Amino acid sequence: MGATGAAGVPGGGADDVSHMLDLRREARALAIVLPELSLSDEARAAAVDEWLGRMVNEHVSARVFAALIPQLMRAGVDASEQAVVADMVGQELRHGRLCAAVVDALGGDARAPLPELVDVPTHDDATPLEAVLRNVLSISCLNETVAVALLETGRELAGPPPIRRILTEILRDEVNHAKLGWRLVERLLPRVDAATRARLDAYLVPAFRQLLERHYVPDHLARPISAPEVGVDDTRASCALFLDVVTTVIVPGLEAHGLDARAAVAIASAA
Repeated sequence: MGATGAAGVPGGGADDVSHMLDLRREARALAIVLPELSLSDEARAAAVDEWLGRMVNEHVSARVFAALIPQLMRAGVDASEQAVVADMVGQELRHGRLCAAVVDALGGDARAPLPELVDVPTHDDATPLEAVLRNVLSISCLNETVAVALLETGRELAGPPPIRRILTEILRDEVNHAKLGWRLVERLLPRVDAATRARLDAYLVPAFRQLLERHYVPDHLARPISAPEVGVDDTRASCALFLDVVTTVIVPGLEAHGLDARAAVAIASAA
């Protein structure tokens, strides 16, 4: 559930693979033991696929926060915030190992294709301050805020205590990852002029479009299998929660800071 990157950074596809991510040794070192699970073969396979996907997403999300550090430096953001973001790199890498341990405990192989690691945007067309704001809006205020809601629901529905403990640890970190963006928006946005705010409004359109592409699933494409006790969520329920978070949390939160998030969502949705 880690950050996938700022708007304009594709996650990579199945045919776009540089090499394999192999966390089998790390998974065995963590030695997660699950109780006996009454899962069908289909549900177990879906659970392995789900946690493999999380393993890759969490692992590669570390690069997003690593790339954010020099941007914070160039923008003159407090060194204390830079240190916080540096810690987030390690947290995302640990999340990947935790997900790998669940894959291993479910009987899967904690090894998966690693998509091409596309660079996080540097936004050379903007000032360093605007570049930071663009990225934290997309990474934290949008992606991580949605991740928090989905993780909280997943944690509540989890059955085996080891899975619940892992989701609790990941959730704790993701809450702080989301708070980072909202905190920086509150501190940095008052420093920018009206023209910069207008450009940030425009940037929210591709940021929301990417968010919708990642989380919105039409009913006819919904996953046929759900096993929430082991992390395989109900696609329709997750999609409904995602839309609720966007409309009741993210949009009002951004509008409270003077950004026209409602218009951006409308344009992104129409596209």
